[in-house]
Amino acid sequence: MKPIFLAFLFTLAASFFNNVEAQSDVVFHTILQRVHQEQIDEVKDVKQLDQQVKDNLSDLNLETGKYESLDYTDHKRINPSWVPVLEKIRTMTLAYSHVKSGYYGDKKVWEAINKSLNYFTSHKPLPYCDNWYQQGITRPQSLALSLINMKFAALPLDSLVEKKTIAVICKDTAITSNGRNNPMHKFNFGANKTQIAMGWIFMGALSGNEKMVELGAKEAYLPIQYTTGEGIQYDLSYDMHYGYLYNGGYGTEFMTCVTKSAAYTLGTKYALQGEKLDLFRKFILESIFGVIRGQWMDWNVLGRGISRIGATQKDYSSYLERLEKIDPQGKEQYSNIRKRMKGEKPASFNLKPFHKHYWNTDYTVHSRPSYFMSIHAVSNRKYSQEIGNLENMKGFWGSEGTLNLQLKGNEYHNIFPLWNWAKLPGTTLPDTLPIIKDKAPGVGDRRGTHPFSGGVSDGRYGVTAYIMNNDLQTSAKKSWFMFDDEIVCLGAGITSTLPNRVSTTLNQAILSENGLTLSTGSRVVPYKKDLHLTFNDQVDWVLHDHVGYLFPQKGKVYLSVEKRVSDWSEISMGGEEANKKIEDKSVFQLSLQHGIRPENGKYVYILLPGIESPTAMKQYLKKKNVIIKSNTENLQAVYHHGLKLWQMVFYVDGAQFDDEQVKISTDVPAVLMLRKSQTGKYQLHAADPSHLHKTLNVKIKIKGLADTKMITLVLPQKEYAGQTVSTIVN
Repeated sequence: MKPIFLAFLFTLAASFFNNVEAQSDVVFHTILQRVHQEQIDEVKDVKQLDQQVKDNLSDLNLETGKYESLDYTDHKRINPSWVPVLEKIRTMTLAYSHVKSGYYGDKKVWEAINKSLNYFTSHKPLPYCDNWYQQGITRPQSLALSLINMKFAALPLDSLVEKKTIAVICKDTAITSNGRNNPMHKFNFGANKTQIAMGWIFMGALSGNEKMVELGAKEAYLPIQYTTGEGIQYDLSYDMHYGYLYNGGYGTEFMTCVTKSAAYTLGTKYALQGEKLDLFRKFILESIFGVIRGQWMDWNVLGRGISRIGATQKDYSSYLERLEKIDPQGKEQYSNIRKRMKGEKPASFNLKPFHKHYWNTDYTVHSRPSYFMSIHAVSNRKYSQEIGNLENMKGFWGSEGTLNLQLKGNEYHNIFPLWNWAKLPGTTLPDTLPIIKDKAPGVGDRRGTHPFSGGVSDGRYGVTAYIMNNDLQTSAKKSWFMFDDEIVCLGAGITSTLPNRVSTTLNQAILSENGLTLSTGSRVVPYKKDLHLTFNDQVDWVLHDHVGYLFPQKGKVYLSVEKRVSDWSEISMGGEEANKKIEDKSVFQLSLQHGIRPENGKYVYILLPGIESPTAMKQYLKKKNVIIKSNTENLQAVYHHGLKLWQMVFYVDGAQFDDEQVKISTDVPAVLMLRKSQTGKYQLHAADPSHLHKTLNVKIKIKGLADTKMITLVLPQKEYAGQTVSTIVN
């Protein structure tokens, strides 16, 4: 081969590799620029940012770089003293690189940044925490964000300080190390994996390491898959710590980290696309944004995060704007959600009726344009609401059939320190509350006491039921029958051997400014002042905050309206000053009392969301929409006259449902719905709440049809056990 041709080949190869390298540099710069701009965009008030920097500098020893009031050797599990150092440094780098800040290019701030970073990264031992999260995620990512900001500053960071900081960030990245700052670490799954992987995108772009960026993006998107472990379940709910419902908290953290990573890598070869993007869209639309009414998230899905100030109020509008660019296919839906969240449109805007039971996590959503409702029960397959890190200390009963009902959305805003946690909305409980303080998350929480916990759904209507079997010496069989205008709530077999009063709580919410109205016989009485009243078989209905509570079979109704004052340390002792914040609100609490040591107690009540006035309540009563067909330990059943819909819970095999129109029995415990369509056909929906059976035989006789039919339904198994199956009864 001629030397001239060889020289040409070498030149061509060199040009190719230089071009590839140049393209990579452009990608890295784009990622870093987007990460920096994201932080700039989050600054809503530059004057406030400058004040933060001023306050930070007042505590900083400019000679040593040490924040004098903070202990860099503190490694306690909850809120170690050194953690604020990271945010103080990041805030300084943000102001120093923000062209509108008074500290932009300020020499004193540049020196403070270098000194404080040098002191932190040189400290022996390196500041750490007994909770892996701080050095696995908080420490490396906060430091990386500071380095990124300095890439866009008037004067770059001192090179030696930068190298030392990078070394500290990379300290725990090795797979063989004790640290978890590695997305491929054997204990990293779901939200944790995604969050750590996002840090690798930062570091890969900072160091110009293409392999690291590639792995970071790959691992960030890897948890977008169905799993029986931590992450997206086969029913689209979100599980974290192997058995806890966590659409909120970890589910939203997963959503935000994936969205950020996808925004950083948009338009590059690392972009989120294809089947991963399709599943991500499906998951967040249903299981994140589908459990938010306006800007208010369902407290049933927050886990231990329920004990954090402002936990239910969400503003994901900036993420929705990114999603519109990342995922044009979902643009219209993201836009509608953002408008509802920002208050530009009402909470009902473009919402369609939706019902689903999430069989993997014992959770039910029943949504209408006018209201949102959810139920969180717990089988012996799952854990109740998580307690840990000194959070949610009163959450022992946190999933015992808890019912969240929202119309406006803010009915429970910051009410949680004021709750009586032995009387949670929807629950049937003894008046006692075990309090667990000193435990880590994800271990040792209460599990359900029976396999029977589940529901049936046709996508619009549904039934949920579960058995509370000797849970703290208390038992009950509870069910909810959900339609458009009403939710029928039944309880039977209520028994307790504890020397405590047992109550079924209908609601415990913030008192409406309009007060409430009570109907006893022919009297309709408005109340606004504090009261504690007990009525024996006298109350027909109560109306509060556009929700009617109807008692078709009366009962011992207890109504409380009182002003309550408490602070957040009642439910969370995480050590933050914010936990001393005082809540001062009037609380509406309504319950049915079953007495001390009840035996085979019962209750019946109907929730009527959207009732505007006593007149509207009286008009509803004239409709006679629902008929309660049975409420026993063996069978609970309701018929909706207008919908021609039967809903039934068979707690035992062989129980018989029999009215003038249909006769039904099953060979195993099950939940059923039977509906007559306009064409005259009957559609049957069924589910196995126990997840124990392979087939379900339904014996059915319908008036007008000559024969009794035996229908055999093959039930879903494994990860789909508990899912609804359907058939037409010809």
